[in-house]
Parts: sequence; structure tokens; C-alpha cells
Amino acid sequence: MKLPFLYFDPGTGALIVQLVVAGAASVALFYKRISIKVKSLFGKKEEQDLMGNIDIEDNKTNDGDNK
Repeated sequence: MKLPFLYFDPGTGALIVQLVVAGAASVALFYKRISIKVKSLFGKKEEQDLMGNIDIEDNKTNDGDNK
């Protein structure tokens, strides 16, 4: 019983590996994007207080040169 079609040259092997890796990456990114949308839909929303952590008193200089 001869199986002459079982030979893969390096170009074909590299193409198959690239196809498998690209397919796995696209599936992973697709499901990650879906999970982010589902989490944002059902998740708790936090207030975005952009100025809450700024302390104006820390930004003043004490060298007596207030121009």
C-alpha cells in the first residue's frame, strides 16, 4: 500500500501552520470582543470623576516668587 500524498514540502507545511495560527487568533479575538460587550452590558458602571484626585495645594510653589 503506497501513500505518496503524505509528503508536505516546507512551503506547504508553513502555509498550514500559518492557517492554523491565524484561525486560532481570529477565534480568540472574536470571542474576547463578544465577552467585553456582554460584560459592559451587564456590568456596573462607575462614575468617571476626572478632577477628583487633583490637589491644587500641592501644585503651588513655596519659593516666594509668585508671578
